[in-house]
This record gives sequence, structure tokens and C-alpha cells, in this order.
Amino acid sequence: MDFHHTIMKETENTIYELSENLAKGYLQAVRVLGRAAETVEKYYDGGHSRFVSDMSAQVAADLGMNDEDIMEVRIAGLLHDIGKLGFPDTCLYKYTSEMTESEYSRYKKHPELGMHLLEPYELFANIGEIIFQHHEKLDGSGFPGQLTGGKIHPAAKIIIVVDYYHNQIFKRQRARGEYFSGAVQYSSTLSYLESTRDRYNSALNFLTKKSNILFDSKVVDSFINIIEAERKDLGMKSVMRISVHSLEPGYVFAEDYLTSYGLLIAAKGETITPESLNALKRFVNADELPQKILVMK
Repeated sequence: MDFHHTIMKETENTIYELSENLAKGYLQAVRVLGRAAETVEKYYDGGHSRFVSDMSAQVAADLGMNDEDIMEVRIAGLLHDIGKLGFPDTCLYKYTSEMTESEYSRYKKHPELGMHLLEPYELFANIGEIIFQHHEKLDGSGFPGQLTGGKIHPAAKIIIVVDYYHNQIFKRQRARGEYFSGAVQYSSTLSYLESTRDRYNSALNFLTKKSNILFDSKVVDSFINIIEAERKDLGMKSVMRISVHSLEPGYVFAEDYLTSYGLLIAAKGETITPESLNALKRFVNADELPQKILVMK
């Protein structure tokens, strides 16, 4: 009996270790792919994929999805634009309404390209399908499959709403025929809220108007509730410039920070965690970050 018990225990431990290693390998792959996806985001204020990932996961949780589905939503949100790797700037900085016919034709291929990048890897099969569908709309006017209603993956119904919102608020605006080469700076959270108010209202009005036509109404309602609460909370925060070595977890980045070669280290609006704080200190020591950074509390 003891012998069999020992064998069973050793087998359980081996399976657990293999599962742990597989999970760690999977998460490492996600991080690498996420970094690759961020290289196409130079025309956004803040981290576009990170925002879509985090906010989509919040909506999924609010809608009662289980932990596994929430994780799939989070990963698909992070990688939803990976199919844009190698795209020319004209397919990155323009809104779709500004693209030429050939540019728009190429742009419409990015969900399919994203799926094809992931499909050789079994662990990413479902993520690839969500990415393939993240521009599909309830009435069939989306792309690339012109899917309707119940044929669209629930996670894709979430990502399209969050993606639309972030594009309208944080994609850099045209100024005198050119695009800003750097992130817009705000002196306070109130000035930020005021400067984005018109775009914010326009985005929410469109989502509400097209709810149950283009977008899932439950997703729209959940997202609006979450984003309104977030903006209300943001209005109560103070902005300060503080030494990285004096920071504590819980502060929020008040602007984007990039390395000298353009890699996004920290995105405006992200909360500082113990892990990200350690990374910040390493970047400061490597002279890739200033000693003091702008944060909110």
C-alpha cells in the first residue's frame, strides 16, 4: 500500500511539475509575442494592446466568464494586432476612412495574418480564432469573414468594443497635415479628462448608438460602466514627478516611457506592480529611463 501510495505521489508531483513548466513556457511565449505586437503601436498614446488586453479581461470578468475564458480574452487582446507586423506606416497611423483602397485592402488582412502566425502552435489555436474574428460585427458588415450574431466568438465581441474605443481616444490626431511624433503631455488628470472629453463622448455615443447592431449590447453596457468609473476615479488623482527609487506599487504611470530604441517600457494609465517596479529600476540603472518619472496617485 505504501509503495503504491509513493508511486502515485511521485506521479502526481511529476505531472504537476510538467504542468507548471508548460504554463511558464506558455506565458513566456505570450510575453515575447506581446512585445512583438507592441512594435506596431508607435502612433498611439499609451499601450494599445495592453489597454485592450486589460480592459477586455475586466469586461469578461464583469460578464461572468470563467477564469480560463478570461485568460483567453486577455491574451487575445494583447495579441489582436500581431498580424500588422511588417505593415507600412500608412496602414498604422491612418484611420480606415483615410486609407486608399489598396491600403484598406491590406489592412483588412491583419486578422487573418495574425491567426496564421499562431495556428502552427496548438496552445494558441483558440487565441488565433479570436484574433481572426476581432473585427467581425453583429450585422455581418465586419471582416474578414462577415460573420453575424451568434457565429462570432464571445471574446471577439468584447475586443472589438474596447479596440474601437482606444482607437478613437488614443490614436494620435492629425496636426497641420502631419502626425505627432511624441505622446501628448498633460499637466494634471483634470486637464487630460478635459482635453479628451469630446473624443470620449463621441466614442461612447457611437458605441451606444450601434449597440445590438454592430456591437453586443451586454458588452457595450459593461464596458461603458467600467470606463466611466475609471475616468471618475482618474479625476481624483494627483500628478507628480518622483524618483523611481522612491516609488511604491500602486502608483499609476502618467505618461509613456520608451527605451532609446523605441520599445514601450511603461504605458500611461498602467498601475505599477512590484515586478514592473523592479524592471523600472533596471532600466534606470541602464540609463534607459530618467531618474524621476511622472506618476499619478
